[in-house]
Amino acid sequence: MDMQPPPAFVQLVQSEEPPDAPVEPTPVKVDVRKYIPDSAIAVTMIVTLTPPTGQAVVYAPGHEDDGTLFKGPRAIDEVKLSGPFIYVKLYGATSFDIQYTNYRQPY
Repeated sequence: MDMQPPPAFVQLVQSEEPPDAPVEPTPVKVDVRKYIPDSAIAVTMIVTLTPPTGQAVVYAPGHEDDGTLFKGPRAIDEVKLSGPFIYVKLYGATSFDIQYTNYRQPY
């Protein structure tokens, strides 16, 4: 007579807690006063990202929902201004470099 233990029954239960939301990157504050006049309302910039697969959202205070997306390794676009500072949020990038190419002033 062959004696084997009974088969094991395992029941997997998922946690009742909702999954953690993705962590939003901390914005980096950049002072543009050295390069752009205080009266400028927009600036055209070239953003270089490391690693080249990263992305960056650049926005001015008050324009958080209207940021400009820069996809690496290098991209050029215009960013609205509302003062002497802009903020950069990095997604998948570890560092960035900004070159200011032009700016617009009110008429």
